[in-house]
Amino acid sequence: MNTLRLRFANGERDDLVLGAGVHAVGQDNDGHPCLLDDSHDARLQISIDRRGIWLQLREQSQVMHVNGRPVRRMAMLRAGDVLHLDGVDLTLVGARPGPAPATAANDPPSARAVLRAVGGPHHGRCFDLDHPCVVGSRPEADLCIAEPGIPDQHSRLEPHSDGVSFRTLGASGGIEVNGHRLDEGLLMAGDQVVFNASHRFVLEAPRAMAPPEPVVQEAAVEWTPAEAGPQRSPLMASLRRIPWLLLAALLMAGALALLLLYGVR
Repeated sequence: MNTLRLRFANGERDDLVLGAGVHAVGQDNDGHPCLLDDSHDARLQISIDRRGIWLQLREQSQVMHVNGRPVRRMAMLRAGDVLHLDGVDLTLVGARPGPAPATAANDPPSARAVLRAVGGPHHGRCFDLDHPCVVGSRPEADLCIAEPGIPDQHSRLEPHSDGVSFRTLGASGGIEVNGHRLDEGLLMAGDQVVFNASHRFVLEAPRAMAPPEPVVQEAAVEWTPAEAGPQRSPLMASLRRIPWLLLAALLMAGALALLLLYGVR
């Protein structure tokens, strides 16, 4: 898994580096968020593994916000989310998208991708990306974002066999992908795309467009049986167990006979 970072909105402090594992987040002497070695003083903890990124508040902690929504106990995070804690905004920065293909896609993509809205007025809707799409403020746009600061043609999304490319059109201010502000790049499954700070989308696609996972080489283990005497066949092992079964049956029969003779008077 790629290393994540909690980046201060104004860049006034160094990023908080988050690798795989559990991280305790508290406050330093100046009241700013920081990573703690002692989890007893933590305000919250962030757990990162192959299953995802989870935020958990301590019981004594006040309510915090993720992308403007209150969190009281636990929340699942994505790269590109904005955490608001004690008046400080922290962006969870993930993997930087790769470069966009230099040429347009001639063949139709082998896997269907959709852009699912997870924040903003389009929340809950899905937009098909089986053809080139234009994002802009015009009602005729494939993805209409009618807000100040969004030009008529803001950007263009185009499906490819290995992802979805994005390019801004003119002076549009760029697009935020996983916490990075870019003018172009290649989206992969799971990437979070943000337009104009409040319109949030996640690219959903089959594994064909998923980012490659690191391959863990495991050493081959050769099992060598310990030295032992001649192996017995299953038949001989069964025959050796028969006398014990007969003895157990005889003892049970004797106990029942004694119970019948002397147990009832």
